[in-house]
Amino acid sequence: MSLLNLFDGLAEVAKLTIIAYSDENFQNKTGESFQVMYNPNTFSENFGTVYSPQRSIGGTAESQSFMGQPSNSVSFDFLFDGTGVSGVGGTYVDLNPKVGEVGYVQEQINAFMQIAQMYVGEEHRNNHLELSWGTFHFYGVMQRATVTYKLFHSSGAPLRANINATFVQTVSRAEQAALARRQSPDLTHFRLVNEGETLPLIAKKVYGDSKYYLEIARVNNINNFRKLKAGTRLVLPPVEKKNNG
Repeated sequence: MSLLNLFDGLAEVAKLTIIAYSDENFQNKTGESFQVMYNPNTFSENFGTVYSPQRSIGGTAESQSFMGQPSNSVSFDFLFDGTGVSGVGGTYVDLNPKVGEVGYVQEQINAFMQIAQMYVGEEHRNNHLELSWGTFHFYGVMQRATVTYKLFHSSGAPLRANINATFVQTVSRAEQAALARRQSPDLTHFRLVNEGETLPLIAKKVYGDSKYYLEIARVNNINNFRKLKAGTRLVLPPVEKKNNG
């Protein structure tokens, strides 16, 4: 999930946008999204490995037995400014009051939390989220968020605030099976399109034969396979290879 070459070829830096999905396969958008007011200056990626300490009877030191690797996570600091000094807006949510009016910051925070942390009771889940920023795409859920208020109106309403949010990668059970055997074409794969890739090229890499691009197009409802957007998430289905020998 590196940000190296994140904005290569982009004439204008896009705003980081959070897009909500209703399913763990990230196929069904809810129609909700949130665009940050300011792009973050920095962000952090978090990796980890789980070990189980092993100690022999009477031993004074431990060996570490590998148990697995938890999902990666990313952390961002988002600034919310309601002073109107910068003249910058930026959200897909139609908010009232507007920038520069008392109450704007709290409305922004509410809109962010509505998408990132809203609990869908009947389905017993939170939204699954895509963080989209240039060619950077991260799929997961928000693990935690800390709101820090920094400036206040005479009424006590916040005029400026910062949210430190951590998002943890989520992988569906079907994708977990694919990850365990990434090179095997007999399991469903999930793959992000790289810049310049076409369906025939992807089919050649995964299945060893470009002719299977038609099956990829069918499963993903793609009509124009020659125009693939970098960062698009594709489902690569298992295919039945016939032995012509």
